[in-house]
Amino acid sequence: MNTAQSAAPVDDAAGSCPGVALWPPSGLRITATSRGIPLMLRAVRDEDLPGLVSIFPPDAGYDPALAVGGDLAEVERQSVLRHVWRARAELAPQNWRLTFVVEAAGELAGQQDVKATAFPERRIVETSSWLGESFRGRGIAKAMRAMVLQLAFSEFGAVAAEADSVDGNDAALGVSRSLGYSPCGDTYDMHQGRVEHMLWTRLTRDRWALLRQGYGLSDVEITGARACLPLLGLGAGGA
Repeated sequence: MNTAQSAAPVDDAAGSCPGVALWPPSGLRITATSRGIPLMLRAVRDEDLPGLVSIFPPDAGYDPALAVGGDLAEVERQSVLRHVWRARAELAPQNWRLTFVVEAAGELAGQQDVKATAFPERRIVETSSWLGESFRGRGIAKAMRAMVLQLAFSEFGAVAAEADSVDGNDAALGVSRSLGYSPCGDTYDMHQGRVEHMLWTRLTRDRWALLRQGYGLSDVEITGARACLPLLGLGAGGA
């Protein structure tokens, strides 16, 4: 498994995100192959948003904190945009979220996020994602989570990754189990006006190191991670 590092701009002129020198996450990307499918995770650009809205699945839900006026369908569509814009605007060492568009064989397939609170001290990340319905059943959900775990553990120096899923969301819980996560508790949270039972799972760095060769990824490359470290409150090598 190869990990390449470069702080140089990557196709930056093609996107509406600021230049890499001004906004390093715009040059961050992860590529890999899974089951013969070439995959890429890269920073979401404004011009990606209409495409993401068009494949946003009904079962993905949305963050109520981002809700806007209008009917539910309109709220969900606008929440895709607001989610990305808010993540950019509020990124800081003590509270950050990186949003990635997922491309499968060059097609927009979904979105993968990684976020953290007080990461320089806690070194724990959380992941969340959604995948367009036509891209399901091909192992892409597992692969895109595995790709962002590679970023968190190998480049940012995370010691653990956590994920929460609604009780009964067998697909999300199955991805966590397949990657070696272990149950670590539950919570009851308000979501879209109702109480949801959330099941939490955790993957430690040591367990990831033991299992990652079995994730089914090949030709993994990460570019632009080093340039992002100062924004996340980290020094060279994620220290």
